[in-house]
Formats: sequence, C-alpha cells, structure tokens
Amino acid sequence: MKIVAIDFETYFDFEYTLKKLTTEAYVRDERFDAHGAAIYNGKTAVWLSPRELKEQCETWAACQRSGLKIALLAHHAHFDGLILSHHFDFCPDIWLDTLSMARVVFDSGVKNGLDDLSSRLGLAPKSVPYELFKGRHWHELDVNVQRLLKEGCINDCKLTFDAFGMMMAGGHPAVPYGFPPEELPVVSATVKMFTEPALVGDLDLLGAAWYAERDARTALFARVGDGLCAADLRSDKHFAFMLEALGVEPVEKTTDKGNEKYAFAKSDPFMQELLYGDDEEVALLVEARLKAHSSIYMTRVERFGDISTRGAIPIYLAYAAAHTRRWGGGDKQNAQNLPRSDPYNPQKGALRRAIKAP
Repeated sequence: MKIVAIDFETYFDFEYTLKKLTTEAYVRDERFDAHGAAIYNGKTAVWLSPRELKEQCETWAACQRSGLKIALLAHHAHFDGLILSHHFDFCPDIWLDTLSMARVVFDSGVKNGLDDLSSRLGLAPKSVPYELFKGRHWHELDVNVQRLLKEGCINDCKLTFDAFGMMMAGGHPAVPYGFPPEELPVVSATVKMFTEPALVGDLDLLGAAWYAERDARTALFARVGDGLCAADLRSDKHFAFMLEALGVEPVEKTTDKGNEKYAFAKSDPFMQELLYGDDEEVALLVEARLKAHSSIYMTRVERFGDISTRGAIPIYLAYAAAHTRRWGGGDKQNAQNLPRSDPYNPQKGALRRAIKAP
C-alpha cells in the first residue's frame, strides 16, 4: 500500500476564510481557488499545480483499478479530503490523519495544530507565508512569494509525514507509546463520512421544521404575555420583574469572578425547580425564557438547509475529540445529537427525519 502525504494551499481573504466559514462552506464556495498542493512519499516531495494534481489523481485512479490501494495522509484530512473529492474527483482507499492521531497520542485537551505537533516532536516549524498571499490569487503573486509558498507547503507535507511515522512507532520521549494501528481504519471511516458525503437534506421538510419552531416560539411568548418578545425575556432585569409579579423571588449566585448575578441559567437549580415545579404559569414563563435564549434548533436547521443547497451533507465527526476518546462534533454541526421526535412535540424530530439516503 502506497502512503502519500498531501497538503493544499488555497486562496483566502479577510471575509472568505476558515475563521468565518465552515470547512464545507469554504471548500464548496464559488470563490474557492486552489493555489496547488504538495505531495511527499517519504523520498520525493513535489509541488503540483491544480492541472498537474488532476493528472496525478488520474494516475492514482489507474493504480486503484489495477488493484493497488492508495493511502493519503494529511493534517486535518477533512479539509484536504473534501477538496480532493469535490474539486478533483478523487477519493483514496484510506485516509490517514495526524490531527486525529494526535488527540490520542497527546490528548484532545492540548493544541494539536501541525505547528504545535511539530514542536512537541522536535521537528521543524511550519513556514508557509500566509500573510504574503492573503487576498491574492496565484497569478497575482510574484515569483518569490510563489517560491516561498511552494517551499512552505512542501515543508508542511514532510512534517506531516514525519509526525505520522513518529506517532505510529512510539519510543520517542514525547511519544512513549505509538498510535494503535487497529484504529487507523476507524480514523479513515470518520474522515470519509465527511469527504465522501452521501446523505441528502429534504429542503421542504427542513423549511417546515424551521417555520414550525418559529411559530411555536411566537405562540409560547404570546401565552406568557401579550406583545412579549424574545428580547424582553432575554433581559435579566425584565425577567426578574416578571417572576416577582408571579410571586417568585429571584435568586442570585456568585460567579467565578466573585460577582453577583441572577441564577437564570438553564442549568441553575433555581431555574430547574421553577421549570418542573407545580406552578404552571411560572413554569411557562421559565420555558419561554429558555426558548428566547436558545435558537440552536433553528440555527441547526438553517445550517443543514444551507449545506443541502450545495450538495450531499458531509457528516463531520472529530475522532477522539472528547476526553473519553469519543467522537466530537465539528464544522458547527454534530450529527450525534440530532433531536428525536417527542410525543408531545412531533415536529421536534423533523431535523433528524430531513436527513435521508440519496
């Protein structure tokens, strides 16, 4: 099996950036433009233009047809993998991901970016000059910046390959125990759920779910008070006044910084007691307050709806992201906890029902 490390460098600017967009939205955006990619097989490292990479992908595909398995390695393979499948129409047999591995070898609670990982392993630092090509396409870069970009990308590719080998082998002062090889197929399957999406979103059902939630919120606020809106309920002062009007004395708590504030958080025992207490009018008010403070369901419906307009839904799970080594959510979605249907609120499970087989 051939293992090749790959690293993309792409156009980005002040607005079109992974700091403001999800990975899926960034890769599928009409502004997407790959400068190129570096590949490294442990011996030879080369920079490939998009046209040359397309030819390389055709070569890999021919190898696959002849029975040779291709394993690609990247740091944050979700990103490189979605670019490769969406823009270059190639999917390797196996994805290897040093970011996923680092969460097991070093823990998910520490920084595991490639620069952090390289420092921890005693490797060279990253050297891609991002600020020199921010907001500029490849043809807008002078020859020197193009050279620095290529060299930095090749360096990152080699760092990823070396980090993979060290984390697999173990025996290093920073890595006494290597990454368990039996987990590599699990890492690959996790990445492929995102890079080879198949599930589709039912836009009609998603739209119905959004309007149903909006109407339910509006109706709930109306039941609490005529003309009441979410902004009124989000105001601590206004909410405290409404509780007092119902004969409930608001409780305060001391924050970690020593400040006093109302105990109006969803998890505060005071709110839980009111929510599940015998006074239905108070419980309704508390429910409305919590609903006003959380539009997460509508936001999730909107997000899955937006994704569905661009194609199949890539399911992003972060391998070993939790301290228990369970998967975590990523890309501002978490397909592990989509709301199930509630007998008292059937519409609640609409988001889950809207994600379907093709």
